[in-house]
Amino acid sequence: YFLRMTLFCISIFIAFCYLSLIIYAMIGLRKNGNSKRLEHSFPFCSIVIAARNEETAIKNICRDLLSQSYPEDCYEIIIVDDHSEDGTISTIKQFRDQRICLVEAPEGVTGKKAALKYGLSQVHGEYIFFTDADCHVGSNWLETYIAQAIEGILFFGCVIPQISEKSTIVEKCAALDFIGIQAIQTGLAKQNHAFSCNGANMCITRDFFVNHYDTNNNYSSGDDVFLLHKAKTLNSPNVRIIQDSSASVSTPMPQSISAFIRQRCRWASKAGGYKDRDSIAVSIIVYLTCLWLCISAIGVLFSSMIFLLCFILVFSAKMIGDLAIFIQTASYYKSKKYLWLAIPFECVYFIYVTLIPIIVVVHPVQWKNRKIE
Repeated sequence: YFLRMTLFCISIFIAFCYLSLIIYAMIGLRKNGNSKRLEHSFPFCSIVIAARNEETAIKNICRDLLSQSYPEDCYEIIIVDDHSEDGTISTIKQFRDQRICLVEAPEGVTGKKAALKYGLSQVHGEYIFFTDADCHVGSNWLETYIAQAIEGILFFGCVIPQISEKSTIVEKCAALDFIGIQAIQTGLAKQNHAFSCNGANMCITRDFFVNHYDTNNNYSSGDDVFLLHKAKTLNSPNVRIIQDSSASVSTPMPQSISAFIRQRCRWASKAGGYKDRDSIAVSIIVYLTCLWLCISAIGVLFSSMIFLLCFILVFSAKMIGDLAIFIQTASYYKSKKYLWLAIPFECVYFIYVTLIPIIVVVHPVQWKNRKIE
């Protein structure tokens, strides 16, 4: 009896923590965004991109950035080639525009973090923007950011998954997962508890770069999150979420299960370096919820009724919370057509979240032909 009550109480506690996290994020999502500055100024901006083997995609982001509504003489685009093995360099050179500066990373400078840092040594802007080589940005991206850069040293916006009717089931499910992450990121940031961001859509001030740039080089991933954590340790307020559709960036989703696993392993690989309380709390709540669902599911196999009750309780709480936040953000992320996938996705989500950290430790995977550290 004592064991059964203990298991049930643990399940109630986990369900309560997860729902509390979701509700808190949803309340944050309802808050008004940043107000725009009254004056109209155009500080010089630098856009830094690290590219490796992006021959096909790089031309799209170049076109987008060269088509900005921001004055042409007020921004530069620094693309750092991270030892590409395809035609990335020749593709970039086709754009004969003085705003584009191609920098080839020297020997010894490898990996996205190192490439970005090398590119940052070339910047001249008062504001430094980051995006990825395979992304799309709108024509008002720079202008929207600058109009809302009232105070703070690090700003980040939403990243919208690129999906369509022709997308595979894997891409659509990956998009739902991505939307959930983005929604919680945005909601908590608007509650002044930013715990994560995406380097595909981020901006920092030059002063922050010069005096405080730190992305924890012990990990392959985290060029964005560790920078956010550093900003939070300085005098508040420092971190701002720019929730404006004009400031959003779109990114492709993994097209296969193996690509999805590799991407998530890369993201999870940096969690051991977290010192930020908000990040640690969110990570623990999400992982414990998924781990407990796996334990309960295994317990059900041994015909234990208490484990079945535990599973139903936590799974129902998680599914209700996730569906609620999916529905709340469906219009913004243009994902209404794919909400029907949420329920079947929930049935495998807790399994993959539980296994990813184990895979990272037991069988490190590669990203762009390099081992994830």
